[in-house]
Amino acid sequence: MSDSSQSITDKRQIYLKKMLEDKGYSVFFSEELSMQEKKQLFSQVHSAPFLYLLPVPAPASELDFLKTITNPKEILLGGNLPKTFTDFCTRMNLSFLDYMRAETVIMENAIATAEGIISHAILETPFNLHGSKTLVTGFGRCGEILAERLHALHADVCISTRNPLALKRAECYGYHVHKDSIYPDYDLIFNTAPAPVLNKEIIDRLKPEAYIFDIASKPGGTDFSYCEKKGIHAKLYPGLPGKCAPKTSAEIIFRYLMTFF
Repeated sequence: MSDSSQSITDKRQIYLKKMLEDKGYSVFFSEELSMQEKKQLFSQVHSAPFLYLLPVPAPASELDFLKTITNPKEILLGGNLPKTFTDFCTRMNLSFLDYMRAETVIMENAIATAEGIISHAILETPFNLHGSKTLVTGFGRCGEILAERLHALHADVCISTRNPLALKRAECYGYHVHKDSIYPDYDLIFNTAPAPVLNKEIIDRLKPEAYIFDIASKPGGTDFSYCEKKGIHAKLYPGLPGKCAPKTSAEIIFRYLMTFF
């Protein structure tokens, strides 16, 4: 095995690999293998299936490689795998599990995501969260938990969502409901909606000192180039569970996988 510890991007898979190995499974993590080692692995005859862990998200080059090498002897484990790849696996009768589609994993990961983005907000802003005028766009799993954590830190939390039921739920929690007129008041905006919600029209109404923390799936819901032009801090923060809480995130995935193995 090559020494690639410095280049590992998804450290939760290191923890997950050990947990699975402790259960007696034969496990390989793609980021620990060179291309030559991968080719050797898939060219060998294996008496039993092995588990092949992919980083989240898996690079397109890795998925292209697997399309040429894969055989029915392995089980591919990954998260947020593109439909083109999962359709290929289905056609070729290849075994895979996309654990990021599981409701239990999504819910538990939302906690790590909320804690992770709050830690970034604390470190990257020049003011306290306490008392800050804060907007959370989207009130799904991540939005709901994030709003609760921000409220616990005494941020002044406002919710924006296009879902009438989610909006009513936010009101029941006691959060403010966003009104267009208060865009210039916000110190912080946390976007959880995987849609272009923070567009030029809205960005023009923010104060220059506002901070945008986007945790939606790529490409996020913010016009980042326009924010840069306006001098507004805006950044996408993908994969927070694997970066901020890799051990806990691995345990979440492991518990889910054990319902299959």
